[in-house]
Amino acid sequence: MIALLDAVIPTVGPASYDLAFIQDMRARLLAGKDQWAKSAETMEIALQLSDASSPKFFDKNKTLEMVLFLAQINYQEATTVKVPETQRKYLAKASEFIKRWLATAPKPTPEIMSFYATVLLQQAVADPKNVNHELLKLARAEIDKLFQSSIRPKENLYFLLLAILQQGSDVARSAEVLELIVNQFPTKKDYWPQLWASYLNLASDKNNDEASARPHFIRAINTVERAQAQGFMTTPKDNFNLVSLYIQVNQFGKATDLLYAGLKNGGIENDPKNWIYLGYYYLQINRNLEALAVLKEAANLFPTNGQFDLQIGEIYRQDEKMKDARHHYREALRKGGLDRPYAVHTLLANVSYEVEDFDEALKSIVQAEALSDPKKEKDAYLARLKEAILAAIADRDSSKSPKSL
Repeated sequence: MIALLDAVIPTVGPASYDLAFIQDMRARLLAGKDQWAKSAETMEIALQLSDASSPKFFDKNKTLEMVLFLAQINYQEATTVKVPETQRKYLAKASEFIKRWLATAPKPTPEIMSFYATVLLQQAVADPKNVNHELLKLARAEIDKLFQSSIRPKENLYFLLLAILQQGSDVARSAEVLELIVNQFPTKKDYWPQLWASYLNLASDKNNDEASARPHFIRAINTVERAQAQGFMTTPKDNFNLVSLYIQVNQFGKATDLLYAGLKNGGIENDPKNWIYLGYYYLQINRNLEALAVLKEAANLFPTNGQFDLQIGEIYRQDEKMKDARHHYREALRKGGLDRPYAVHTLLANVSYEVEDFDEALKSIVQAEALSDPKKEKDAYLARLKEAILAAIADRDSSKSPKSL
């Protein structure tokens, strides 16, 4: 069909009605082939021919139809091109034609006004580094009109309003709109993480203290749990984030229960650091026996990781069970994988001194001194402990030697 029309073009006048008619038809055929740029260029020729004639080739209704077509085709091309400058050019044309349509058309439909707001929004953010806030305001005004005039606003209006608010960095209002979206469209999975992130952003506002941040953290928790009830946000990362949120609001009991259950059923990554967190969280709520139990369980799961025995040793040391602490410090050093072996040797020296095994205490101190650690040079305790051990050994040895006559 396009080929037939192309063959006819040379036979008609360059400013004739026939050429305008042909170009109008060609534009629609090109659009049918998704050739948006060529379609827009061709339809613009047809419109210019009509505008330049007196009387105009096409009546008001036909002209409005062509103008709206040009607005839509230019917008369509803008969404497909990758070059920012070219994209802005087509958005400008789309805006020009939709404004012309609105200036002369009868009462526009909600769909047309929604399209106009979309064009304004895309124009506003065409340069991400320089968002045009005036255009954002215009887009917001159009969306507000549509909400006010609709008993049951359509789904796309909520999404448009959300996009405008997010581009304007209005996090609080964005969260309100997202609440409306997830309540009305709970199966839209992409909006649950956005709502969760909005509450986290509100909680982390630099002007917040702990008390004012807490309600936002609680809403973030509720968001994850509501999403999970719909089958969303159930990845190991999401589950661990939920644990972290409960910690953030000092709900260590709930956090530990969730973390332990997740580690056991695969809902949370079975990673050594997560077991370390679990032991620490149990200690925070004074559930020391459960902390010991899970750390010992983890030590069996990760037999080459000494961090668990180190934590176990610390619990026993704080409970003044020095022999048990010493055993686990030894195990920690034997297994390795420690962040600061120097510190563990120092701890072993300390508990060995407490149980009066001065030879092991001295051996551990010497091993600690031989290790490189930035904090060792500033550690005055190490020198004092060594001095005390040496003094204890001297006292012990002197008590063993025969008394002089």
